[in-house]
Amino acid sequence: MRAFIVDDEALSRDELKYLLEQAADVSVVGMARNGSEALQLIPQMRPDVVFLDIQMPDLSGLVVARELFAAMPSNSAPLFVFATAFDEHALEAFEVSAIDYILKPFSAERLQNTLERLRGLLERTGDSEKLKKDKLDRILNLLENPSNQAKLPVEENERIILLEAEKIIYAWAEDRRVLVKTDTASYKTSYSLSELETKLGLLQTHKSYLVNKDMVREIVPWFNGTYNLIMSDPQKSQVPVSRTYVKSVRSALKF
Repeated sequence: MRAFIVDDEALSRDELKYLLEQAADVSVVGMARNGSEALQLIPQMRPDVVFLDIQMPDLSGLVVARELFAAMPSNSAPLFVFATAFDEHALEAFEVSAIDYILKPFSAERLQNTLERLRGLLERTGDSEKLKKDKLDRILNLLENPSNQAKLPVEENERIILLEAEKIIYAWAEDRRVLVKTDTASYKTSYSLSELETKLGLLQTHKSYLVNKDMVREIVPWFNGTYNLIMSDPQKSQVPVSRTYVKSVRSALKF
């Protein structure tokens, strides 16, 4: 995977370059200090993916992404991963699989999730220019529209659905993915459980589970001082409470 980094901060460029080069299949083919330099160099280098800072002094990362996609041939248009230090202002409710974001300071774990998602997309040779353009348009719209920030974007069949946070019954980790459950469906998200716990105020009950405490219907004692929580979805889903989290769950649910 050929990667290109665009960031006006030298330390951020060097940090991201170091983290990317820990992956055996990733090579950093170039770096740019600003948007103007990026527009000049990226068409020449033809990377698979551009890690693009949103806040830059000359041109924003959003402007650079639009101009690059419009200018480059369809067979060399890159994927974009946006980087920002301002999650609460720009990206609180932003999540997709095709085009991603990472927060400063960069997390090795979060970057690994991003690379796995990129590998999957790059293997799909059937992705057309229009599909890439549609995905880019959707993510830029999310970034530029503050009214979407109260919702959690999740993925379903190549679409981004803006899910109202209060509709989430619980979240869980399965096969290195994190999913959220509502009354009617389950959706994939690439937030980690810890990120969902912070962003949505969900309650951790187990190393692999979070619940919306307002959606707990029953508390059932289980083996060795543990519990199962019966949730209020139509399926009456059961969520385990492990011994590690019994004390915090009892405190949160007041029982």
